[in-house]
Amino acid sequence: MITSQSLKQLHSFVVSTDTNKASRASDSDGVKTTQNYYNRIVKQCKKLSQLVAISWLEHENSKQIRRIFLDFKNNDFQRQSPTYIDMVDLLTGKKGDLLEPWFPDNSFGAIFDQEEIDYFLIQVKWDTFEGSLQEIPQPSVEQEGPFFIMTLPYPPKPSAENVNLDDVPLAWLTSKVDVNNPNETVSDPFPPVPYLPTTCS
Repeated sequence: MITSQSLKQLHSFVVSTDTNKASRASDSDGVKTTQNYYNRIVKQCKKLSQLVAISWLEHENSKQIRRIFLDFKNNDFQRQSPTYIDMVDLLTGKKGDLLEPWFPDNSFGAIFDQEEIDYFLIQVKWDTFEGSLQEIPQPSVEQEGPFFIMTLPYPPKPSAENVNLDDVPLAWLTSKVDVNNPNETVSDPFPPVPYLPTTCS
């Protein structure tokens, strides 16, 4: 599992690896592949945290995103329910119009591509600040997806007396993250407000 502490270590590894040197190197030792893989995870975690932060704002689009998280039905092993499809559409960028006030011209993009999302069975937990990624044991040789259970944290929206969500730094909230660009790293992957989940564990 990737805990929030592990995420900090991954981010540390990603930013300490010389991306120019890694991109020119052969991948015989796996450094380039490992760095790109961890970099993608860190960026996906940030985008998920941004999505949760946006869903807590008092904007009509935010409320629609919040409904997708709150109405989600867990244990849809067939991955065919309307709530499951809505979540997949949100995570793969097909509902980019909901993020238009913060990311014009669908610039938020996808957190996961369609092929990648098919590897996961999505679950939502409403009582935690950290998510999880667990492998689904498949004893047969002919394995079929999903291969992992991805649990997204969606803790209760904090009350106004605990935190003013309108004060979440706009630069962090609206910073663009391209999960597909291996040469781009994020300098601020962690939520600036402790009530926002890190989304990975």
